[in-house]
Amino acid sequence: MYKLRKLSGLEQKLYFMLEAEDKRIVNAELAMDLLDISKMHAYNLLKSMHKKGALDKVKSNLYVRIPAHIVHDKGEYVEDPILVAEHIVKPYFFSYYTALALHGLAQQVTRNYYLSTTKHVSKIEYHGNVIRPIILTQQRFFGFERKGYEKGEVVVSDLERTIVDVIDRAEYAGGYEEVLRCLMDVEDVDWNKLIGYAKRMGEKILINRLGYIFELLKEQANPPSSFLEKLEGMLSGNVYYFEVNKKGKFNKRWKIIVDPGLEKVVEGV
Repeated sequence: MYKLRKLSGLEQKLYFMLEAEDKRIVNAELAMDLLDISKMHAYNLLKSMHKKGALDKVKSNLYVRIPAHIVHDKGEYVEDPILVAEHIVKPYFFSYYTALALHGLAQQVTRNYYLSTTKHVSKIEYHGNVIRPIILTQQRFFGFERKGYEKGEVVVSDLERTIVDVIDRAEYAGGYEEVLRCLMDVEDVDWNKLIGYAKRMGEKILINRLGYIFELLKEQANPPSSFLEKLEGMLSGNVYYFEVNKKGKFNKRWKIIVDPGLEKVVEGV
């Protein structure tokens, strides 16, 4: 076994304990638990191991363990950003385009990773990837589940919350054309739950957008006619721009002014 010569005895012990338990992400709390040391000692130990090249720093008190063969070869190691991001803040759930990816719906590879939280934290840049926290009120922190990922689980918005989110804030999912492409493959939607979530979001325009999009995707997503009828019955008398102040044509059923280009995305399938 390769021995990390620059590390102290305690640093080596921690490193190989992390390796034996396949712990790829480490903070002071984990080091305290594994070594039974004080918090300050753990902080200093991790800082020292980072300086010696055994750990890669993501942010204060959050490090990635560099595998021994990478340390030995002095190569670059980039951990899966999702495994890094889940340690950034609690409570959290992966959302928007990241959630689409975790549900198998994303159409592109991206370096932006979104997680929703009620805490105020800054975005983090990690080896060319950007982890972007989306700050929610407590009232909007709902609709998530645990999902298997790698050898463990992560928290992600459930399918219906993911749909509501990307239709509400498409800028976090590559824009509305990309959202349409992703939702063409959607299956097993709980349509009543989707309506319930749309109500809880408290955005009237969301009802118009949901109706318009799923009418466009009627053949691909197969929404029941009762779903569209319920949405139509929930409409207010107001007319909205589908995208703020973006000109287009008026859709009478959904009382919305929308760019005809969206229809072409579906027609081009």
